Amino acid sequence: MKTRTLYTLPILFISLFFGCNTSQNSPEKVSENLSLEEQVIYQRAFEAIVWGMPATAIYRLREGFLELPEVDNNVIVAYSKPALSKHKAITANTATPYITAYTDLREGPVVLDIPAVSNKASLYGQVVDAWQSTIAGVGPSGADKGKGGKYLFLPPNYDGDVPQGYFVVQSTTYRLALVFRSIRGKNATDKDAYDYTQQMKMYYLSEGEQPTKFVDGIPFPLQSLPRYDYHALEDIHAIFSVEPVLERDKVMMGMLATIGIKPNKPFNPDKKTKAIFNKAAKDAYDYMHQLVKKHHEDGLYWEDRQWSFVMRTDDADGFDFVSDTQIEIDKRAAAWSFFTLYPQKLGKHPATVYLAPTADANGNTLEAGKLYKINVPKNIPAKQFWSITVYDDSTWAFINNPLGRSGLGQFNLPDMEVNLDGSIDIYVGPDAPKGVVSNWIPTSGKKPYIWLRLYGPKDTFWEKSFVMPDVELVQ
Repeated sequence: MKTRTLYTLPILFISLFFGCNTSQNSPEKVSENLSLEEQVIYQRAFEAIVWGMPATAIYRLREGFLELPEVDNNVIVAYSKPALSKHKAITANTATPYITAYTDLREGPVVLDIPAVSNKASLYGQVVDAWQSTIAGVGPSGADKGKGGKYLFLPPNYDGDVPQGYFVVQSTTYRLALVFRSIRGKNATDKDAYDYTQQMKMYYLSEGEQPTKFVDGIPFPLQSLPRYDYHALEDIHAIFSVEPVLERDKVMMGMLATIGIKPNKPFNPDKKTKAIFNKAAKDAYDYMHQLVKKHHEDGLYWEDRQWSFVMRTDDADGFDFVSDTQIEIDKRAAAWSFFTLYPQKLGKHPATVYLAPTADANGNTLEAGKLYKINVPKNIPAKQFWSITVYDDSTWAFINNPLGRSGLGQFNLPDMEVNLDGSIDIYVGPDAPKGVVSNWIPTSGKKPYIWLRLYGPKDTFWEKSFVMPDVELVQ
């Protein structure tokens, strides 16, 4: 006897509660008349993709960079200028050059040597494990407090000698990633910030200090977004064929085993199973997208404005969403599916703030094909800099466009039109208003997802005496 109860319940729930959505993929159609065994395959794949969101996102970022020419473990990819629209990563910034690197502690402990803050630049960012949990910050907000120094990352269950003179960090996973920003100092240039990064060093402790290889990421397109088809299950298999299984995840690993995902064993689903995985992945994508929408709607910063404070933490002021009694899987998926590398703890007044509009000034959701205006007041409260960045709402990544432009901000002011009152009007849409191309961020017909970044938010932001104007519909 065939039944479809288990299969249709999650889809029915998604459709009724959230409405229909369009995924970035179009998986092969799956018959609704699935056997009980096939329904279990669907359900467990769906839950696995939501559960594994932070891990698969950082894994895809790693794989994207390792595909670039000459990039390998302990090779530092330092961008010579801010990222362009061809560089696809989740909510990347366009104001400061990125630095990223990857390593594998199966080869032994790794040393990361960080330069001290100079008048030219400073580093901001995190080193994360395979679950994308921050295990170390660097620079002024890190253990070196801006004075520089050597960090030593130890593999799981390491029992070797630990030399003196290092900031020692014990990892619970083997593969690590770092993503830093090089923040230029007053009167410094992007080149100054780029040159500053060349002082970094990264090498295996066993090999001793040696020159570090650097690759400029600017010339190369980047594809590093999570995959929402059966390949998402391949990524989970690849991750846990290397990484230790934490106690909290043993139940999920048991369920994964029933659909063919077993560490260090071949994962070769047949054509029909792949089709079920494709459907589960598409539905998981749609589900998480709606979780993100609710995440933002619940996080409005000003009572009378549509701007959401996007970094919303767990009960421990962090982003692991693991308590003594449960893993808040949906909240974790919502937080991580649109964001890359949270700090370990947010703190009362974080050094960087991200705000996203949930609607325009009339309360309407932003739409594809429409032109919007964002008025940035002269007194915007940012000690270091501010910026507006625009992403594709379906991927949370930059939108391809002829200008290669995905953001504008304080560093672009010399080339932009400024209002008589000192404020700046930034336009977001498919076409620029006549005469203000310099103030325009193209959307190429995509639905925009917008961020306002404040680096070094001032007291007027935290006191809420400063209020950001809502996004206005122009046409």
